[in-house]
Amino acid sequence: MIGLKRGTVKLCEHEKEWEMEAQNIISRLKQILGNVIKDIQHVGSPSILSIKAKPIIDIAVAVDDFNDILRFEKELSRCMTVR
Repeated sequence: MIGLKRGTVKLCEHEKEWEMEAQNIISRLKQILGNVIKDIQHVGSPSILSIKAKPIIDIAVAVDDFNDILRFEKELSRCMTVR
């Protein structure tokens, strides 16, 4: 399970699906943003295998200038819509 209904708080046992989904998201972001990305990491509690976590995938993307990614806003919006 990935995602929660708005306003819901729930901790779950770690699922392998989370890391696979995080890697898929990271791959899509790299395809879209290319060399604008300086670093990209799966972060937050779902990235830690040994603890219960919220089933929400958090990805941190480092860029030199936030304005550099604004030109990708529409493509990111289309591509990264929660499934």
